[in-house]
Amino acid sequence: MLSILALSDIHERTQRFKALAKLVEEAGGVELAIVAGDITYFKPASIAIKILEKLHEAVGSPILFIPGNCDDPRLTGSLDTSNNILNIHGKPVEVKGYIFYGIGGGGVSPFNTLIEYSEDDFNDLIRRASGIDPGRLIMITHQPVNGFFDKVDNMHIGSKVFREFMTARQPLLWITGHIHEHSGWIRSGGTVIVHPGPFMHGYYALITISGGSVAGVSIKRI
Repeated sequence: MLSILALSDIHERTQRFKALAKLVEEAGGVELAIVAGDITYFKPASIAIKILEKLHEAVGSPILFIPGNCDDPRLTGSLDTSNNILNIHGKPVEVKGYIFYGIGGGGVSPFNTLIEYSEDDFNDLIRRASGIDPGRLIMITHQPVNGFFDKVDNMHIGSKVFREFMTARQPLLWITGHIHEHSGWIRSGGTVIVHPGPFMHGYYALITISGGSVAGVSIKRI
């Protein structure tokens, strides 16, 4: 069994970490924390790393993270972090037999935020995950999958490349973020899609994987 805490869109709201830690402990603790981008709001990479270190101190579990569109572009590369805080943007990482693969940043937008990718860029990044056994694959993306937790002003802004990959490969689990107006989870084919909701407003998710399937998802709010 693998127990996961999933967060997205922290945007520097570290004052909630203490309350989060208490709630996670009351729920039995977690073995892994996932941060699906937007750790900061246009701050340097060093600030993002400090926030992740604070999160690790609070919840006590290793952290896998990707940057969001509002994070420093240097977070798409290799930066010095502790062994308990791993950047998985464009990199597969194995935990207890499951393969986590991350793609940070958002889609191209009128706002010209710090990390934005075209659909061609997303295609290049996600192709690196095409050889991973989908039954063991857990995708972490900041940009949502088209049609799932991605509606803004009556428009679906999620990645169509992600939707095509999900439909074809059906990974076990897909954790996303970015769109502050949404929070929830849904099953599509063989994939469970989880959008914890913005942690800046107190949202988070607890996920349990057991026997090669997603056994439970709880969306919570502090």
